[in-house]
Amino acid sequence: MLNVLKIDFYKAFRTVSFWVISFLNVFSVFFASFTQFSVYLTALDNPSEFSDYILSNLAKPFFEFFPQFIPQCTFLIGIFAVMFAVSEFSYGTIKNIASKGYRREFIYVSKFITALVVAIVNILLSFATSFITAKVMINDRMPGFFDINNFWETVGKNSLQLLAYLSIAIFLAMSFRSLGSSLAIFLAFVFLESSAAALINQFLKDVLKLEFNVDPYTIFGAFFDPSQATRGVIVLLIYIAIATVVGIYTFKQRDIN
Repeated sequence: MLNVLKIDFYKAFRTVSFWVISFLNVFSVFFASFTQFSVYLTALDNPSEFSDYILSNLAKPFFEFFPQFIPQCTFLIGIFAVMFAVSEFSYGTIKNIASKGYRREFIYVSKFITALVVAIVNILLSFATSFITAKVMINDRMPGFFDINNFWETVGKNSLQLLAYLSIAIFLAMSFRSLGSSLAIFLAFVFLESSAAALINQFLKDVLKLEFNVDPYTIFGAFFDPSQATRGVIVLLIYIAIATVVGIYTFKQRDIN
């Protein structure tokens, strides 16, 4: 297992896709942070241009502001995960590794762990980018702006959602083994999940006359209700477990061409 991980780590951090996606992620975080902090400073310098309600809700403390970038970078990291896993089939790397006697579940899990490590690296880069931008622009102009409140709880929830999406990305890549179809299905899942949930809710209400909301049982809506955080964790762990177990099973059953 460790040997497979070492090989995957070496390849992942040398790929062009890793550097391109990391650059796009850092750039988007910098641009969003710069734009938002500019609004904060404008509100400080010209409070008369904003209502009291807007002023009271405008400037989230940094450690509440930053976690919103974790869901935003999901599709970029997911794209990397799909590209990396599919490329292993395209270049015949997986076939060579499997022929050396490595267990297929180790090969599959290694791809998942590699994608997770890439995600962690990108989150750390994003945090450093946003934090440095905040320090340069805000510094001491907003008392309490850098106070830590529910930072770790929010980061934990968003990171678990990211992990669930990554499990779906690896499952699709290892199942379809085609960049076009795997990437298309993953992006459709990420961007259309909420719309699909809304249609299902409408169908249950209008056709079946059921007052049931499927949003809490989706990845994107697992933590909509703060009072049901435990349920959200269980839902996401189920997504991760099912995607991984089914992915490993199908990978073991099929031949590697």
